[in-house]
Amino acid sequence: MREPLLIEFGTYVCAQGRDIDETASPAYVLFSAEIFAEMQQELQGILRRDRDTFTPEALQTEVAAGIRHFQGCWFQRIDFPAQNLSTVSDRNWVLFDEGGVNTLGGRLTSEDACLLRPWPKWLYVRPLLPDLSDKTIMEVGCANGFFPFRFAELGAKHVTGVEFQRRRHESSVWANEILGWKNLEFKHADFLVDYTIEPHDIIFVSEVVNHMLCPFWGLTRLVALAKEMLILDTGVFESPQHTMELSTGWMPDGKTFSFLSFQISDGLICSYLKLLGLRADEIVKFVEPGAGHILYRINTKQLHERRANGELPENQRRSLTVNLSLPR
Repeated sequence: MREPLLIEFGTYVCAQGRDIDETASPAYVLFSAEIFAEMQQELQGILRRDRDTFTPEALQTEVAAGIRHFQGCWFQRIDFPAQNLSTVSDRNWVLFDEGGVNTLGGRLTSEDACLLRPWPKWLYVRPLLPDLSDKTIMEVGCANGFFPFRFAELGAKHVTGVEFQRRRHESSVWANEILGWKNLEFKHADFLVDYTIEPHDIIFVSEVVNHMLCPFWGLTRLVALAKEMLILDTGVFESPQHTMELSTGWMPDGKTFSFLSFQISDGLICSYLKLLGLRADEIVKFVEPGAGHILYRINTKQLHERRANGELPENQRRSLTVNLSLPR
């Protein structure tokens, strides 16, 4: 794992302006300019291989026909090395959405970010993962399965991808029929209400909680299901204050609702995690300064041990304490 650069980050403040924890969670730079040079070299290598290995005949194969069948729902680039194909081999297949952080702070062009998405993100996520060789890991909101495929490549004991949108789920199942990973399964489920989803050692979620109808219930579920670690990669307001903003998207007709997105402040996210019983030093942050994006690496193992021992978070202990002394 790369040695992170420590940065200063303020004490969190509750809505009334009162300090709730004298010790802020440690925060590090997500990636430095030097690390970016290494990342850029690897990403350029991917684009170069696209050019060097592409043949028009590959677009006439059964795998190409399968990709084309899901045209319009390829939110992520999925590679099929044995066939010299990917879901961006034909520009007509590509969903042109750079996804913000995939430009690595504007260091990549929008077009390259669209063709690579989410490889740029993977390059900063990968060094922050623990050894997966004996771990179960689940991604919530896995789209076309990009991250579960990477976790499988790293030798995870078992990988689960959960996706709410049916076509994206079906595309990931189809892709794995081609790629053939045996330690991987995909579930079509609503994570917020499906209680058949089992806990995993590690839970990974990337820019999904902010799109949930009930983001704080989503955080509660994620913490409960992460036996050892929750990796939360999300857009935020870089502020210690408690703020949250809701945006909505609409189709061109102006009548059809398309999506919702909550932007939540870092202070509110951290305060809520502490209300769930997590301690400040169990929440480690990797920040892209000025980009409104933080990856939280949250140690949940000790929290579950404390809960098993009947320990309550400080806020719950206070609320359950009743002063029975009578005035004289």
